[in-house]
Amino acid sequence: MARLEELQQLWQSQPQPGPAAVDSRGMKAALHRFRRRQNLIYSGKAVLAALLVWFCLSSVGRSPLAVAGAAVFFGGALGLLLADWRGQLAIARLDFTKPSAGFVDSVLERLRDPHAPFRRLLWLHMIPICAGINLMFAAHSIAAHLAATLGPLAGCALGLKIRSKRYAAEYRPIIERLTAMKTALEERPQ
Repeated sequence: MARLEELQQLWQSQPQPGPAAVDSRGMKAALHRFRRRQNLIYSGKAVLAALLVWFCLSSVGRSPLAVAGAAVFFGGALGLLLADWRGQLAIARLDFTKPSAGFVDSVLERLRDPHAPFRRLLWLHMIPICAGINLMFAAHSIAAHLAATLGPLAGCALGLKIRSKRYAAEYRPIIERLTAMKTALEERPQ
């Protein structure tokens, strides 16, 4: 019996593994890299929109209607880019200095569907884009107007599909880190 008590005492004196440390600095660095990548991507998209306006104006001509259409198109495109960019930067600017399990949970939910709030407004942003393109091609046939309306809408739908795959790959490491952080926070004694 003494041997059993000795083993029990030895077992109870073993150091218990503590909860995993919360790596808030690593998370902040990962989000910083994500923000830099998003800034690069959206700056490229803004330049591409400006080049597209220049190309359309050079091919259509500089009539007052075409210039007005280009302005409406460029304004709509910039509005769309800024709304989406702002949402991405809001994710990248999250403060992980004192994370809690609830905070990490809300961030995980936001990363699983980052475009949920944006998706509702997306089609409203497409109205000035389609209207601007139609104004630029005002003197063209009905087929050109149909293409000017359906082209951006189809491109937007395709872009959303491609982006969802790209974001899944980009967010996966961040989601894995956040899941580990949430587990560590839940294991931490209160």
